[in-house]
Amino acid sequence: MRQRDLARGKRRLGQSIRRRPSHATVAAYLALIVAVGTGGAYAADKVTSKDIAKNAVRSKHIKKSQVKTADIAKAAVTSEKLACKGNSAQDVMVRAGSVCIDKYENSIWTRKTGGTRITGAIPCNANGQDCDNIFARSVKGVPPRASITWFQAQQALANSGKRLPTNADWQQAVSGTPDSSACNVSTFALASAGASAGCVSRFGAFDMVGNVWEWVADWDEAADGCANLPAGFGTDQTCFGDGTPSRFPGALIRGGNFNLGSNAGPFAVNGLNQPSGLGGTIGFRGAR
Repeated sequence: MRQRDLARGKRRLGQSIRRRPSHATVAAYLALIVAVGTGGAYAADKVTSKDIAKNAVRSKHIKKSQVKTADIAKAAVTSEKLACKGNSAQDVMVRAGSVCIDKYENSIWTRKTGGTRITGAIPCNANGQDCDNIFARSVKGVPPRASITWFQAQQALANSGKRLPTNADWQQAVSGTPDSSACNVSTFALASAGASAGCVSRFGAFDMVGNVWEWVADWDEAADGCANLPAGFGTDQTCFGDGTPSRFPGALIRGGNFNLGSNAGPFAVNGLNQPSGLGGTIGFRGAR
C-alpha cells in the first residue's frame, strides 16, 4: 500500500511541477511523501492540497480591505517626523543638525504632560537621587525655571525622555543667535520663554543668549576666575579653570543671563558653579 501511495504521489508531484504548482500543492505533496516514508502517520493525520486550499488566504480575501503602500505613506510615522517632537503640543523642540534641542528654556512640572508648573521649592533633593516627581518641558510664555541644580535638571529631563545637551550640542544650536540687546541681557529681570522675539538661533531656538544661564552636560575643573574672549567672539565672558585646582568639578553653563550685558553671548561659558549649586540666574533646556 505504501509503495502504491508513494508512486501515485510522485506521479502527481511530477505533473504538478510541469504545471507550475501552487505553494499549497507543493506543501501538500511533500507532507504526503514524508508521511508515507515514516510509516502510517499519513493515514491518520494526512494533510492534502484540498485541505490547504480550502483554508488558504488568497489575494481575493484581502483586496477589499487591503492596506496599500499609498495608505501607509499618507499617514506614515517617519523618523523625520518623530525626531524632534516634544511630549505634547506645549513641549516644543527644534532640529539643530543631527540634534533635537528644546525651542525654549525649560520650566518644570508635576507630570510629563498636563499637571501643574512648579514655581516654589523643588520637591526633591538637590542631588537628584529622589527626583522621580519633576518633569521638564519647553513651553513658550512661562518663566523658565531657575534655582535648580544640575542634578535636578538632569533628572527632570530624564523623566521626560530627554537629556542635558552637551557643550558641543549647545554651541551648535546657538548658531545665528544675535549677540546684542535683541536678547534679554540687560533688563535685570527674568522674562518669559520666547518673549524676546529677535533672540532666536538660525535653527529656531529662543533665548540661548541671556535670560538665564543654561546648564549643559559637561563638567570640568571648577574655574577660579573669568576673562573675556577676543572681539571676534563678541568679547563674551569665559570663566574656565585657570590652573588653580579646587578639587571640585565645575558644571558648565552657557549663554549668559539677564544682567550680564555685553558679557553674555553665544560664546559665553562659565565653569564657576559646582553641579550642586543653586544659582538664581541658572536654568536649562533639554536635548535628544
